[in-house]
Amino acid sequence: MTRQRVKDLAVLSRRRARREQGVFLVEGVRSVESAVAAGAPLAEVLIAHETAETDRGAALAEAAESRGVAVERVAAKDLARIGDARTSQGVIAVSRRIVAETPDALTGARRVLALDGVQDPGNVGALVRTAAWFGVDAVLADEDTADFESPKAVRAAMGGLWDLRLVRVPSLPEALDALPGAGVWGADMDGTPVAEWRPDTPSVLAMGSEAHGLSEALRQRLAGTVAIAGGAGAGVESLNVAVAAGVLMHAWAGR
Repeated sequence: MTRQRVKDLAVLSRRRARREQGVFLVEGVRSVESAVAAGAPLAEVLIAHETAETDRGAALAEAAESRGVAVERVAAKDLARIGDARTSQGVIAVSRRIVAETPDALTGARRVLALDGVQDPGNVGALVRTAAWFGVDAVLADEDTADFESPKAVRAAMGGLWDLRLVRVPSLPEALDALPGAGVWGADMDGTPVAEWRPDTPSVLAMGSEAHGLSEALRQRLAGTVAIAGGAGAGVESLNVAVAAGVLMHAWAGR
């Protein structure tokens, strides 16, 4: 692998580079296995020589090649320069971008998780993973939310990226016009208890940042808010946004 190729891939840790090149990285054996199995739009798989010689690595390379994905065996030191050596486990895939940037991508969605200024990429990835688990159709994010395709978000999503639609827009309220008739519900400590929550379908569940909650512009579009009972733990003021969303999506899936 040439030095220039290594540099071109290493800069994909930056959002601007991902947009310019139209690709992003998927790191780690399990994550790449999930991507291959899901038929993700992979451009290539890079695998360290040592990893390719293991049973699991050889099986992964064979599976990728059987789907028409190019597999290149490279030096482990080159992979370490491209991604995070601790998480890549000797395997990195290069995927074409999968995030839509127009609200038209929401057409027909019955349940949408909306992220309003969720800035931690680990939380964003966990939210995608949980949404995929509960059968949510799409995850919609505004420009203040961390990038779905950032390395940390991709790792946290654990394959959930390939199971639903991902959409990023400048304004959540305007994007919701693509879902006429959908009730928009926001997570809020003063809302309707989740046990009593009865959202219609289609519906949208909006989660705000842990620091600031939902924006005022989005609040004006809400049909109502929903809350999780708790707060009995001394010194615990609230749940992590991904945990809270998981509780709400579990209830949502059962409605």
